[in-house]
Amino acid sequence: MSSRSLYERKQQKNTKNLRSVSLPRTRRVVGEWLRMLSVTGIIGILYAWRGGGSLLFLLIALGIIMLNGLGLQLFGPRRIKLVRTITPARPVAGDILHVKVQVSFHGRLPLPWMTIVDYWSGIRHHELLFPGFRRSFSYTYTLEGMPRGIHHLQGCRVTWGDLPGWFTGRIEPEDNEVFRVLPAPLYFGGMLPDSGVIPGAGMSTKRGRSIGEEALDIRDYTPGDPQNRIHWKNSARRGSLQTRVPERERGQMSCVVLANCPKSYEIPTGALAPRSHRGATPPAFEKAVSAAMGLMLSAERTGTYIQLFSGGWPEGTARHEGLGKIPGRVLDFLTGISPDSTRSLSQLLEDASRSWIPGMTVSIITGQLEEESAKVIARFLVQGVKVDLYYAWDSPAPGTADTLSQAHLQPSDAMFQADSQPVSGSVTSQAYRQSFKGSVGDSLTRLGARLYRLDTALPASSYKEVEFHGLSGKPTLR
Repeated sequence: MSSRSLYERKQQKNTKNLRSVSLPRTRRVVGEWLRMLSVTGIIGILYAWRGGGSLLFLLIALGIIMLNGLGLQLFGPRRIKLVRTITPARPVAGDILHVKVQVSFHGRLPLPWMTIVDYWSGIRHHELLFPGFRRSFSYTYTLEGMPRGIHHLQGCRVTWGDLPGWFTGRIEPEDNEVFRVLPAPLYFGGMLPDSGVIPGAGMSTKRGRSIGEEALDIRDYTPGDPQNRIHWKNSARRGSLQTRVPERERGQMSCVVLANCPKSYEIPTGALAPRSHRGATPPAFEKAVSAAMGLMLSAERTGTYIQLFSGGWPEGTARHEGLGKIPGRVLDFLTGISPDSTRSLSQLLEDASRSWIPGMTVSIITGQLEEESAKVIARFLVQGVKVDLYYAWDSPAPGTADTLSQAHLQPSDAMFQADSQPVSGSVTSQAYRQSFKGSVGDSLTRLGARLYRLDTALPASSYKEVEFHGLSGKPTLR
C-alpha cells in the first residue's frame, strides 16, 4: 500500500459547507449511470452504423467498466471505521501534532483507491490510499501551527471508486474527535522553570524539604480557627492549642489576575505594525494567556499557594485557589479563554483584592496600561501588596498626553523602518526607554511595581534574560 499526503490550510467557513457541497447519494449514482450509458449508447450507435474492431473493443471495455462499477456499488466497502490517535496527549501551542488514523472496513471486492479527508478547525488534510485487497491499514499525518484552543473534527469524507473514477462511493462518518491545545508558557526574569522562582516571591524549591513543611507553620490557636487545622501533637507538647497556618496567612501566597476584557487588548493606533508584518507575532491576548500559564506552572513547581482570577466568573470568586498540581479544569479554562469579559481590569482587581494581604505578590496581566486600573493598582502598592505587572502597551500619564503620546504610541524610525524588517519584539530597547519615562508604567514603577513587557518573554525552550525596569528611565538586566 502506498499513500500520498496533501496538507492544505482552509478557512473555517469552507468546512461549514461540507455537507451542502456533497450531493445526495442517489442523485450522484443516477448521474454516474446516465453519463456512462450515454457514452456507451453513442459508441453502440457508431458501431452499428460503421462497425469495426476498434469500436467493438471500446464497447467491450465500457461493458467491463459498467460491470465493475455495478459490483463496486453493490458490494463496496461497508461499516467503515476510523480510529484516530493524537500525540502528544496534551499539546501546547506551536507543537507538531501527529495524528495516527487506523482504517478498517468490510468488502468483497478489491478497492483500487480510497481518499480520506479530515476537516479540522480551519485545516483540511487529504490522504490518498491504495488499499487493494487490504481491509485494515493505518497512516499518519501531522498538524502544524495549531493555535491555543479546543479543536473539533468538523467533518470527515471517505471516497472510493474504480480505476478511471467513473463510478465512486462516498460516506461521511460521524466522528466527535476533540483535542485541546494548551497555551505555550512564557517565562520572565527569575521565572525560569528550572530555577523554581516566581518574580517577586523570593522563594526557591528545596528538594530536601517537602511542600507541606514549607507551606505550613505553627502558631497559637485563636478563636475562629477551624478544628481541622489544630496540630494535636504540638499542642500536647506545649500544653496549649497550636494550629497550622497556611502559607497564604504568612504573606507568601501569590495571585494571578488575567484581564480578558476586549478593551484591554485594543491595539493603540500608533502601535499598529505595518501591513506587511501583521500576523507575524501572536496577538497580545495570546501572550497574556501564555504568561499566566507560565506563572501557574512556576507556582506548581515551587509549591506556592496561588490564586487565579479572570473575568466571566462569579464576582469575588477565584478560578483556582490552592497548592500543588494545577487541576485539569484550570488548564481547560486557560485553553478556552477568550477576550470577551464585560468586567474591566479595575473591576476585576476589586473582586480579587478581597483576599489580598500585605506582603503577598500579585501578578497582573493585561494588554494596555490605562489610568483607571492604574489608580487601583497604586492603592494596593501603598497598602504593601507587591505587584508584578505584565503588559503589552503603555499609556501616557495624566497631564502628559500632549507631549508623550507622539513619543509613546507613534512608531518612530527606531521602531519601524518603511523599507526594513521590524526589530524583534516590535520595539527596540532604546525606543521603549524613551517612551517609558512619564507614562502610566513609570508612575507605577515609582510606587514599587515591577514591570514586564509581554514582547520580552520567551518560552522555556529558548529562555534568556529579559529587560526589567527597576527605576524610572534606568532599565537594568536581570
